[in-house]
Amino acid sequence: MRVWACLLAGLIAGTTAPGAVAWEEQERGSYNNKMALLSFLLESAQERAGRDVQTLCLLMSIGNDVTERYVATNPEDVQIQQRLMAMRQDLSACLANQAEAHAWADS
Repeated sequence: MRVWACLLAGLIAGTTAPGAVAWEEQERGSYNNKMALLSFLLESAQERAGRDVQTLCLLMSIGNDVTERYVATNPEDVQIQQRLMAMRQDLSACLANQAEAHAWADS
């Protein structure tokens, strides 16, 4: 009886693990698709807007939010956590640049 229980547990673990991996891959694929779209928009905004820092910061903020949501549901993904830290620094720099641009325009 104990052998059957072990075999059944192994069978269950073997059938649910690929499903879990597939789900994680689907989430990562969805995240990658969103970031690819945002990257395209960001590049387009940089080319068209030139010095439109507000648009660039907005797009960076959206990318930051998407990444934060992904990390919240996938905390074991160290690569994306590191990307999020870099994205936060970039967003902070963008916002500081935007504040400087507004201060310069107001003077």
